Amino acid sequence: MKASMTSRERVQRAIHFRGPDHIPHHLPDGQQNDVLWLWPDRPPDQRHWHHVDGRPPRFEARTDAWGVVWERASDETFGEAVEWPISDITRQGEYQLPDVNNPRYLDRIGEQIAENDASDNPRYALGVMPASSLNEGTHNIMGLEQMFLAYREHPNDLKALIGRLAEAQRISIRLLAERGCDGVMGYDDWGLQHGLMVRPSMIEEFFGPHYRRNWALAHALGMDVWLHSCGHILDLLPTLADWGVNVMQMDQQENMGLEAIDAAVGGRVAFWCPVDIQNSMVNGSVEEIEAYVQRMIRTLGGHRGGLISMAYSSPEAVHHTPEKIAAMCAAFRRYGWYEQQTL
Repeated sequence: MKASMTSRERVQRAIHFRGPDHIPHHLPDGQQNDVLWLWPDRPPDQRHWHHVDGRPPRFEARTDAWGVVWERASDETFGEAVEWPISDITRQGEYQLPDVNNPRYLDRIGEQIAENDASDNPRYALGVMPASSLNEGTHNIMGLEQMFLAYREHPNDLKALIGRLAEAQRISIRLLAERGCDGVMGYDDWGLQHGLMVRPSMIEEFFGPHYRRNWALAHALGMDVWLHSCGHILDLLPTLADWGVNVMQMDQQENMGLEAIDAAVGGRVAFWCPVDIQNSMVNGSVEEIEAYVQRMIRTLGGHRGGLISMAYSSPEAVHHTPEKIAAMCAAFRRYGWYEQQTL
């Protein structure tokens, strides 16, 4: 079937529920995709992966640009943080944020957008913010346990650190707008498997003002706001919608339920999702994966838009087979035509 609109327009229509011709795609199947997902270059690690004396042959450690020490037992994993640069939150003002917003780290993004805009079918340019996280950014540099303690014991110092990260994020937003991005993306996991990490009132107090301000800035600069957040975040979704998020990227849905997610914010927030990576993509048959895609289209995508397809970016790490990935991609392509939907 011949496309009736550009990829950029298709994504914009899906996000704002204005009737795209089909679900926009970002799939690893060699066919045309609609999203140009742009990652900035990053400051180099303070110390790259290296073998640690006295540990097994494949055991490695590194120190990233933020000063966090990571360890891993083999190169098949992302590693685990074991040391953090802020050990005393009352001294957070002494900590120097890395130069993530150096404009040279976005040179490649600018070139990619210029090439995209000159094409016959420009895709939607989605830029990942160099300072992409507030919640994760905070506990990544002080440790999750210390962050939980700081909520109670040193709330003003914690708020000051979050505020510094939020200011860095505003710089990121402006830099991506200058380069022509259609949307900006951040990363903040807020959920555990069965509920939120902290009470919604604490998210509102410590993070809400910054989300509202930063997302309003992105909107004022003509960009949509995309947020990755996994875990059980059902109770937070309406609040995120009120604060201004346009697209939620979540890799798991079955712990909340597609119908429950749709009841919470369907038609208000769009979703960029693969089939649930923890359950259906691991335990489901090819036929069950196809049926799950159809449910996603009926629910999240059933509002004259609202759904954008994708595949998990590290399938080997979560045991997704090529056969199941191919089945998911084919189902999104087959059933995603709104004008042909008979689901």
